Amino acid sequence: MLLLTFQAAGQRYAVDASRVVEVVPRVRLRPLPHAPAHLAGVLEFRGEVVSVVDLGTLLGAGPAPERLSTRIILVDRAPPRRREAPGPQGPAPRALLGLIAENVDDLAPVDPDGLTASPFVLPDAPYLGGLAETDAGMAQLILVEKILAPAAAG
Repeated sequence: MLLLTFQAAGQRYAVDASRVVEVVPRVRLRPLPHAPAHLAGVLEFRGEVVSVVDLGTLLGAGPAPERLSTRIILVDRAPPRRREAPGPQGPAPRALLGLIAENVDDLAPVDPDGLTASPFVLPDAPYLGGLAETDAGMAQLILVEKILAPAAAG
């Protein structure tokens, strides 16, 4: 398994690199009135409107700083079986989501069997997955398909 690592809320996190569509510079987003604080807004990516989540806010540390090293990671949050299974009209469409993160800097190979389960089950954070030891230290996996789950949306 290959992980894309980054910083959010002062800690190291990672997403499965197979879910990453593209990493883009932070751009101005269209805000969504009355949206939860972690939903930073939407952007247009190649004709598609994409919701963008600020991981710093989602993780309880406040918005990601506006720096040159802050990026938007565009991920496909559709479950892998849905993405790979072709339907009668061809492959299933992507379900893009943007993640604002800092210092998106490394691809780290890890053994999926070597992931350590999270020591706590946090009902309000279903998107937090296992822990992986990388060359740069421990990183917690973000489960992109669960970021907009009902517990995370409020």
